[in-house]
Amino acid sequence: MAAVGNTSTMYASISTGSSLHQAVDQISSAASSGFHVLQHRDQFQERALRDVTMSSNDSAMMLDPSNPILVREEMESQKEYFRRVKFTYLEQEAKRHFLSWIIGDEPQRVEPGENEEREISNAAKKAVLKEAKLSIENMRKTTVKLAETNAKKHTEMSQRLLEAQALQKQIRDMELELARIKATHPLENRMTTSQANDTLDAQIVEMERLTDALSSTQSQTDTTREEVTKVAKEVQRLSREREREEARAKEVREGREAGDTKVDEICRWYSSSLSFYRSLLGIKSVKAVTDNELHLEYDVPNGSVILEVTFDELTKRLVDAKLSGSDIDITEPVNIAAEANDVPGLVADVLLRLRPV
Repeated sequence: MAAVGNTSTMYASISTGSSLHQAVDQISSAASSGFHVLQHRDQFQERALRDVTMSSNDSAMMLDPSNPILVREEMESQKEYFRRVKFTYLEQEAKRHFLSWIIGDEPQRVEPGENEEREISNAAKKAVLKEAKLSIENMRKTTVKLAETNAKKHTEMSQRLLEAQALQKQIRDMELELARIKATHPLENRMTTSQANDTLDAQIVEMERLTDALSSTQSQTDTTREEVTKVAKEVQRLSREREREEARAKEVREGREAGDTKVDEICRWYSSSLSFYRSLLGIKSVKAVTDNELHLEYDVPNGSVILEVTFDELTKRLVDAKLSGSDIDITEPVNIAAEANDVPGLVADVLLRLRPV
């Protein structure tokens, strides 16, 4: 059932992704194709060039036919043109009357009521012209507003189209990556939800353990830092004692040269005491292999048995010990001695194990 649900979800996501790609492609093609406003612009230019005043190249519409704001200037130019036509008509009419007066011909007269009819007709035409002007002005304002609105919408649409194309590219890259992952990791090798939850729980437990270990290590670091400080102070104290002992040794050498044998007697007593102590602990020989490792050889009838004792380089405390030449397990006494830093106790305990009563 879970596999069927995953398959249906996958098909739904694929169909949704394909629909999204189709929508973005349609928007891109629509943005790249021409708009209806371009056709209207061509019609406007054709009509404007056909109606320019006197076909003059100085006309505003001839200079920039694609600018609808120049219609006002074209109207002013047409008004000026009609004023010149009226002045020319009056001038020609005056010339005609003058010639008629010279020649003696009777000038053409205006019939009664003709001017009144012309005035009524002109008034009606002026009213129609005024309404047309108001309509054109309202149309111009509406056109300007629509142009500004469309420009803003076009800018927003272009930005959104770029974002959509970028998202489409990312989605296609993700789809390719997902297909590669599916091909690399087949369905039978995938982890189920319960397995993923178990793995997540195990990782959380491991992170908690590592966090606790980090805290413990931090506390151990602080403790070690304090011990290092104490050892440094102890080293300074031992350095001062060494200086005092060297001074005493110098005095002993000077006394020996003067004939004083008291120090020699003390050395002989110390050597005999050390030999007796070794025999008491069953130690045959003692050898310092390194600065932090000591080998103690036991005097036992079974052969050579060596206790290898290791100390910490900084604190000089007992760290570990192992027995060479015997199969006896000394793990427990070593741990006890390491906790108490009791080297003599460890030596005696090992001797008891090597020499059972």
